[in-house]
Amino acid sequence: MPKYTVIIYTPQELNHSSFIQTGLFELEKLGYINVKIKLDTNKSLGRFVVEENNIKEELNQAFPKVSYYKLINNETKRALIFATDLYDFSNEFSLAAKNNCDYVFKRNFESSFVNKLPKKYQEKIAPLGLTFGVHSEFKRKGWLFFIGLLLSNLKVNYKFDRTLFKRISNTLKRQIKHWDFVQTSRKISRFSSSQKATKKTVFFQTRCFLYDTDEDVVNIHEQRYHIIKLLKKTFPSYFLGGFIASRIATKKYSDALSNVPSAPELYLDTLKNAKIVIYTRGLVNSPAWKMAEYLSQGKVIIAERLTAELPVPLVHGKEVLFFDSDEELIANIKMVLDDNDLCDRLSKNAKTYFDENVHPVKNVKRILDLMITKLDN
Repeated sequence: MPKYTVIIYTPQELNHSSFIQTGLFELEKLGYINVKIKLDTNKSLGRFVVEENNIKEELNQAFPKVSYYKLINNETKRALIFATDLYDFSNEFSLAAKNNCDYVFKRNFESSFVNKLPKKYQEKIAPLGLTFGVHSEFKRKGWLFFIGLLLSNLKVNYKFDRTLFKRISNTLKRQIKHWDFVQTSRKISRFSSSQKATKKTVFFQTRCFLYDTDEDVVNIHEQRYHIIKLLKKTFPSYFLGGFIASRIATKKYSDALSNVPSAPELYLDTLKNAKIVIYTRGLVNSPAWKMAEYLSQGKVIIAERLTAELPVPLVHGKEVLFFDSDEELIANIKMVLDDNDLCDRLSKNAKTYFDENVHPVKNVKRILDLMITKLDN
């Protein structure tokens, strides 16, 4: 029996939280911890938003991208409650996590916002680091995660009024669709190995979001469109990628649609064969999954700078090459196309960074070890 047990409380969102679950189930297989899954249908409502001069609370706001866990020392029976906040917004925080957890690990961590929080909460929040959607073949009780997903979201959306049945029906449809999408995630073993690029390519495949009414989304779409056009024009013989076909992409950016597969496994196969890859930001400057995927495959990464603070920062010229303008983007690509030694060094360092800092086993163990130090003292 391992010295420690981690209880996973079934979350309201399974796509982002799969990264944490994967780390826990893999660590259980290694004998480091024991994992239990507990059905949780709590609403966990409420968020607080850090604005320029104040902190605003919204008590009834849903916050589904926070998942909850309990770490237990099986010998002393001492325990800590912790949460992982995988929400895109760096200035928004869960009230339930703030009030009920000893630690909160935030994906889009920016100290400029965290430092405006009450001192007591600052001390319990820490950067989570890069994540991506993935699953472990050792995951158990998938049916319990599904039940928890349905019941918790139905509970959040339950209100006895004339639209109740329509709202319940829509919630069920959304969560079943969400569950089906989660089943397409790839095994962590697919990311644990990499292969050397077979030829010179500049790879940037991206997507349009399902809506384009938000200013930030419009800006992201336009930025991605601009970069696709720039790469196609500058490197016509090397460029692979474009927008994944969708209603918005086909309607607005039909001249920039991708020329490579988009199905998760086929996309990963293309990525494994790519040499140079391009990274741009996610919603509201959140760290996109692409960065973790690129690092896992030891790619030569040309990246827009991250605003999220990582437990171990990525270093320009070591694991990645950052760009702040079109000119820097093009210059960086031309530089690595002509410098095989630089490519090899960036590729090796990127893979090492993933293996030591991003892989779910390493990152989740880092989180657990941090808390174990407190739990056992």
